[in-house]
Amino acid sequence: MLQNFTVEDRLGKRSWSCDIKGAVCCGYTGRNQDAVKKHIEELAKAGIKPPPSVPTFYPKPPTGVELEGRIFTEGMETSGEIEYVLLVDQSDIWIGLGSDHTDRELERLDILKSKQACPAPMARSLWKYGEIKDHWDQIEMRSWVAKAGGKVLYQQSTLAAMLAPEDLIRLVQQKVTGTMEGLAIFSGTFPILTEEMVFTDRFDGELYDPIMKRSINLSYTVYTLDWFRR
Repeated sequence: MLQNFTVEDRLGKRSWSCDIKGAVCCGYTGRNQDAVKKHIEELAKAGIKPPPSVPTFYPKPPTGVELEGRIFTEGMETSGEIEYVLLVDQSDIWIGLGSDHTDRELERLDILKSKQACPAPMARSLWKYGEIKDHWDQIEMRSWVAKAGGKVLYQQSTLAAMLAPEDLIRLVQQKVTGTMEGLAIFSGTFPILTEEMVFTDRFDGELYDPIMKRSINLSYTVYTLDWFRR
């Protein structure tokens, strides 16, 4: 599916189109294995079995990538996870921001299907990796959820907590036949700050570069089939 993005680099902003052929949602990709273990424990509290391997990878069809705004889900217990996103073409690596939105009820039964049951929202803005590579670990990523009529900080860390793009690309390439071009690679995430997962109708995220003083922001609303009587 052809998607239109805005690339922001040192020369300014410009439009860039990418034919998204699918996505790979990566899991348990933290550099700190203690943090990875904590995330696995979070999922276990929700009745989700530990992964068969660490890290792990889940494919999504091209219709599974949704540019920000709104998504529709059938399940009532769904939640987002803030992640950086990689797009690779013949000459560059582009960095974006997304959310691996997941059906948590279905995840207890089948993790792959739980990923494919929900669209993965992605911000429209992209950065060129070469311009931020030298200060990658200083870049901050955070998310918020709507709760009790307010906005609650849900996740917060720097990219030092996650595998670097080169490592992620190398691992995903082992699972992919052919070129990586057109694949949206969702990086995996880090632990939440709340005591348990929050199922909400609003999710916001930010990727902030303190060196270049710029941000990529992601916001989307979640709509469920509440008109259908179960």
